[in-house]
This record gives sequence, C-alpha cells and structure tokens, in this order.
Amino acid sequence: MAYTYHVECPCLDKWNAFIIGRSRGYCDGYMDAMRGQLPRLHLRLVRSDGKIVDEIRAHDDVGIGMVAGWPTAEQYESAANRALERAERIRSRDSQPNNQDSHAS
Repeated sequence: MAYTYHVECPCLDKWNAFIIGRSRGYCDGYMDAMRGQLPRLHLRLVRSDGKIVDEIRAHDDVGIGMVAGWPTAEQYESAANRALERAERIRSRDSQPNNQDSHAS
C-alpha cells in the first residue's frame, strides 16, 4: 500500500492539515526546512493511515542574529522592534482580502 502524507498544525483546538496528499519526501523536506524557522507553529507529519511519523514542537522565541558573545540590551530591543514590524506586516497582509477567497464557487 502506498501512503500519502500531510502536514498539520493546531488551530482553534483541533489539528488542521495544510499540506495534503503529498509524498513522504516532499513532507520530510518541508519539515526539515521548518526546523530552522523561529518562531514556528507546532507541526506534525501524518501518514494517510493516521500514524504520526514526525513532530516539531512550537517555538516562540525569536533569534536576534547574534553569532558569538552575549547580546546587549540594545540588541534585544532592536530585535524586538524588528519582530514587531514583521508582525505588523503579517497582520496587514492577513487583513487584506485574499484573491483566492474572492472567487465565487
């Protein structure tokens, strides 16, 4: 039996698949790419028979780009400001009508 796979994340107290019916290789590649993303949602890779084959926990911390040494208070403040600016861009983008949603079915 050939399995298909999907990647899902939690939303409103349930798990929602957003990559559906793909190969294991495709989903493994996505999961590997997401491991390095911060912040990130909690993600699960699920086989078509319901078995969870991989899981990445959510991570809320945002890196500040330090390579070595201890970050200064100014670096944390600068990183926080950049994170807030990025959050505002995401919020602005999400509040705009989605072209895919505006087409009648």
